[in-house]
Amino acid sequence: MFKEKLNKKLNAALLASGIEEPKELQLKCLPKINSGADVIAVGPAGVGKTTMAVISALHKIPYAFETPPRALILVASKEKGLAMQEQFKLYAKDTDLRVLSIFEEGKMEVQAGDIYEGTDILIGTAKRIMDIYFKQTLNLNKIKLFIIDDAEEMIKNQWQGQIDRLALSLPKCQHLIFTNEFSEKVEKLISKFIIAPHIVEVDS
Repeated sequence: MFKEKLNKKLNAALLASGIEEPKELQLKCLPKINSGADVIAVGPAGVGKTTMAVISALHKIPYAFETPPRALILVASKEKGLAMQEQFKLYAKDTDLRVLSIFEEGKMEVQAGDIYEGTDILIGTAKRIMDIYFKQTLNLNKIKLFIIDDAEEMIKNQWQGQIDRLALSLPKCQHLIFTNEFSEKVEKLISKFIIAPHIVEVDS
């Protein structure tokens, strides 16, 4: 069960959403994530990778604090980012956490202003986040958790350069990588900013 591994509010929210038992990937990942280790979670669609990303962020960052984001989550598309944001809304409904998602389709000036107003968890595509960062309107100095969801999709989108520069700009933090397969390309993608991660892999 999640009960002894997550904070009370998060555990209650998961139960209220009908999630009573962790999936195999989540069960294997949680102790390592809770320890503060860098983790690469590998498995096909449907094993709970995205949900694990959301749960990890909510457990590590349970309440609002100051204005800069403390968790940064890269997603492969606007659709995936909005779906993830809905999960955050569902599981964090009894908290004061601020979750914001930004994508290329939106106006950069408006998005930068929303970030400046304060957010705890920032979701977005690598390209849009880097664009705002280079305009010096994104404070990354407080990031404690850096998550890449669907890492193999990032490679298909040819975002390796943006991810590399972004990751190397972050302070010391925990890294969580979720991917369908741990290929040589994925390994190369993370090799500059992750050393000796724990690899958790499930088949289904």
